[in-house]
Amino acid sequence: MLFNTLDTLKRKMVMGIIFFLFAGLTMFVVPEDYIPVLGKALGFCLLCLSILKILDFLSSKKGLAHYIGLSLGLLAGFVGILFFTVDGLFLTLLNWLTGTLPILLGALSLYFALTFLRRSGRKGWWMFVILSCLLLLFGTFVFVNPWAHESQRSVLMVIGATLFYSAVVYIICLFWIWPFQQKKYVEDEK
Repeated sequence: MLFNTLDTLKRKMVMGIIFFLFAGLTMFVVPEDYIPVLGKALGFCLLCLSILKILDFLSSKKGLAHYIGLSLGLLAGFVGILFFTVDGLFLTLLNWLTGTLPILLGALSLYFALTFLRRSGRKGWWMFVILSCLLLLFGTFVFVNPWAHESQRSVLMVIGATLFYSAVVYIICLFWIWPFQQKKYVEDEK
């Protein structure tokens, strides 16, 4: 049971690391002039998703799942229209999302550290607790970002640093999880 849970956790962590590294480095590289273009591109993608959800609903048998999909599609279309009409909405939502994500990941990592890693008998499992708490701290820092009103570039730098730090935390934590020996845990469960 414990070994299967940790194996699933490893796969999710590797996917999270790849996503956070890519997103964090992208925020460092994106020039300030392209920020409005990113907002418009995301708005266009959300409008396309909305149209696909509506067409999927029209060709479906109208079950509960299809009504939920239609509602999400209409919401995505509304947010896509907002990205086209409201200036600065993209960066504001990105800042909030980037603040929320490390808080959720820090809480989840703290849960995994206290429930699974502590029981696994790994040396230094408490380091995962400290890194998870720092992840929670970084997430709250993004919400109260003192540089948010100075320039768009500083907001992107803080967002990129937070995402990059999230990836680094997950890389470090992966070293405590990865090299488990299944024989030892099979014997312990017997």
